[in-house]
Amino acid sequence: MDFEFKPGETIIYQNGDSFEIGIVKRVCENGDCFVNYHTGDTASRTPKENMHKIKNLYAFHVYRLNFNDEEIK
Repeated sequence: MDFEFKPGETIIYQNGDSFEIGIVKRVCENGDCFVNYHTGDTASRTPKENMHKIKNLYAFHVYRLNFNDEEIK
């Protein structure tokens, strides 16, 4: 399946048998994305084939924390 992702969207990244929640920072021309997976400002380029949309995101509030446990807006 080929999905379009948007900046600010929460995604699940599958890396082998492990999964990580991330927030899309920027979308590349080929559909890959730079995604924030941690409290820092550095985003990791992630292949779109390993990114998954979250169907029931309406039921959750997901936000990132900085190193002081403050919400990153």
